[in-house]
Amino acid sequence: MKSAEIRQRFLNFFKERDHKVLPSASLIPFGDPTLLFTSAGMVPFKPVFLGQAKPPYPRATTVQKVFRSSDIDVVGHDGHHLTFFEMLGNFSFGDYFKEKAIPYAYEFLTKELRIEPGSLWAGIHNEDDESFEIWKRTGLPNGRIRRFGDEYNFWAAGPTGPCGPDSEVHYDWGEEHGCRMPDCGPNCEHPGCDRFLEIWNLVFIQWDRDQAGHRTPLARTGIDTGMGLERISAVVNRQQPGVFETDLFRPLVEHWEKETGQPYGTQAEVDTSLRVMADHARGSTMLMADAVVPSNDGRGYVLRRLIRRAMVHARRLGPGAHLSSGVPIVVKLLGDVYPELRKQANQIVDVVRSEEERFSIALRQGMERLQGLIERKALTSEEVFYLHDTLGFPVELSAELAQEQGVTVDMTAVAALMQGQRERSRVATGGFTAPLTGRGTRFVGYDQLEADTAVTDVFAVSGDPAQADVFLEATPFYAERGGQTADTGWLTSGGEKVRVLDVQPQGEAIRHRVAAPPDRLTPGDRVHAAVDAPRRQAIARHHSATHLLHRALRDVLGEQASQAGSSVEPDYATFDFRFPRALTADEIDQVSRLLNEKIRADLVRRVEELPLDQAIATGAVALFDEKYGDLVRVVSFGDWARELCGGTHVERSGEIGIALISSDRSIGAGIRRIEMRAGAAAEQRVGEYERVLAELGETLRAGPAELPARVATLQAEVKRLEKEIANLRQRVAAGGGAEIEEARVDGVRLFLQRVDAGERDLLTFADHALTRTNGNGVAVVVGGRNFAVKVASPLADRLPANELVQAFRQVAGGKGGGRGPVGQGGGIDPERVDDAFKSLQDYVREHLR
Repeated sequence: MKSAEIRQRFLNFFKERDHKVLPSASLIPFGDPTLLFTSAGMVPFKPVFLGQAKPPYPRATTVQKVFRSSDIDVVGHDGHHLTFFEMLGNFSFGDYFKEKAIPYAYEFLTKELRIEPGSLWAGIHNEDDESFEIWKRTGLPNGRIRRFGDEYNFWAAGPTGPCGPDSEVHYDWGEEHGCRMPDCGPNCEHPGCDRFLEIWNLVFIQWDRDQAGHRTPLARTGIDTGMGLERISAVVNRQQPGVFETDLFRPLVEHWEKETGQPYGTQAEVDTSLRVMADHARGSTMLMADAVVPSNDGRGYVLRRLIRRAMVHARRLGPGAHLSSGVPIVVKLLGDVYPELRKQANQIVDVVRSEEERFSIALRQGMERLQGLIERKALTSEEVFYLHDTLGFPVELSAELAQEQGVTVDMTAVAALMQGQRERSRVATGGFTAPLTGRGTRFVGYDQLEADTAVTDVFAVSGDPAQADVFLEATPFYAERGGQTADTGWLTSGGEKVRVLDVQPQGEAIRHRVAAPPDRLTPGDRVHAAVDAPRRQAIARHHSATHLLHRALRDVLGEQASQAGSSVEPDYATFDFRFPRALTADEIDQVSRLLNEKIRADLVRRVEELPLDQAIATGAVALFDEKYGDLVRVVSFGDWARELCGGTHVERSGEIGIALISSDRSIGAGIRRIEMRAGAAAEQRVGEYERVLAELGETLRAGPAELPARVATLQAEVKRLEKEIANLRQRVAAGGGAEIEEARVDGVRLFLQRVDAGERDLLTFADHALTRTNGNGVAVVVGGRNFAVKVASPLADRLPANELVQAFRQVAGGKGGGRGPVGQGGGIDPERVDDAFKSLQDYVREHLR
């Protein structure tokens, strides 16, 4: 059965059981600063399960794109760990519970997918007798229902909040794949046991846990299930040992088998590299399709690390392996399900190729740093981890090169450091930060910058007793999202004023980080919330300017100039957009003129709330990596710029004042970034430019209009002087300005030339000296403690350079050697050079006789 059929069968099965089929959300979680990536199928529904939002439907089902960065270093070493995968899920928001979730799962597996019931086992929580009885009613024997503790079968949103037991469905590959121990079963911990594979996890959300650990039943229980499409495809088609034999991966593996001539399934090292290439091609392609760009921090760092790890394995497979060549195959495999892949295919290939070129540089840098560390005859685990974490230099390669030179690396310590990094990544990508409030916050900040409201919750900030997180019933503070920075301002209660430092969304709740200890405010307190109005207005100017800039770019460059991200601050904004090349000066001028023309036109801002389909039909620009609800907010400036946006804006475009494009640069293949300033920030930057021009004009004694010509004249003068210096150096190399001594021995001319100690290319001087001999001479060049010997070709057989070097250093000291007509050495005593040259003459005289 093809994976596409399994995917569709799953959605159809639950649609027939009154579940709303919903599309996959982006791999970038919307409005959730606690997660780097969408790491589970329930992430888009997190606010619902936390009680922060009303469920859109009582039942839902999805095939969700998922990415787990904590498994990057594990991928390839077995047949089932992946970074990117598709999670099949069904969800109930207070509608049904265990009594239907378990039978649904069993029916789908055994009836729809026709999996042999005798191959299924269930894991349940030790205290979950209800699930035990339900599994028994499906027909599963008691012996195949195993109980486990919290480490296997308990789910929690965090230290506090919703939680409950879960039940895992395991597939039994057969005794021949196991350890054959009497206690073998799901979650078997015996080494090398591959008998059981977890395929589906059913989470039963039924309690609310407080800070003391006490659990109280939820008024509305929930069901959250997740099953990896890749794993269930392997099971349905009996493709043991894992997912890389399925139709989701096999075309990728076959591609690199052909490219490298390395067959899959013959060598463990080759299999590991092929699995890494296949998984990382999918993972990196899907991340970039959702607007993640390689960088040195955040999501971009994870993407860059993923690409570089794949490239290390590509080098191991051979010169024919290139990660970029796998991107079109990923697009072909998944493009029908995720159309954003086809739209971005060419740009993704360009980005990966650019990263391949960059990594070759990083690898060289890593080799240089590693060699310096190894030469000390000591290489610490921290240094190996640093090379891996910062430059992407593989730890295995570090250890291998060190061992070749007799240096041992403590790989256990390195593994501990890497495990610590994975744990930190797991917290960042898959966990929920505590505390989380269950109450929503009403945002009133579109229409007012001050509001009288009430405190609903106050929490301490871990590690900082002087700060607290405050939640309000209503707030005028804009929480950071959609690229727009958060508001700041003040909360006033009982005559005391507290500074608001940061504002972040948490589902439908809004968290206010304040500069006050948590006992300063308590739930129920009435407060006056006031936004820093000048700062908000500066942010609004920049945000509105980005909308006008986006439209100006599309008008000048075409529709392909689509937004890839933005950052809106009070004193500047950056705007990332997809475009395959740098903008010309004329194009930048056109964009700038059009942008400021629309600012001066004083276009009226209009805000509408429309159904998503209607908004798109009326020409509103949507960002493909954003998650939108059924009803969306549309911001228009006149009839010109129209976008889906939840941010804050000026009333009329004329309030922006002026917009100044400061720079246009590449931040990755196919992605450009414009930095822009608007309003007072633009005026300040113009003033700075004016001062710089005035200072340059005074220094160069030229007016602003004359400066380019004046600078060009200076550059030409610099080039002339550089050429003159080069000619001078050439004359010195030819002997000019350097002391040369000459001696004749039986018709052979011997030259001794002394040059500066800093000269490194001594053989060049020797070559020039030999031009005087007509093929009958020997040149010795000394620079400080180093020397070189060059013998004219006709004499090379009679006077080998190596023997001349030995004769010279016997008197001058040091070490050296040579081959044929060329020899070099170092460590000599400069005071003994004259005596050494006389000794060399004696050697030549005696040798020729």
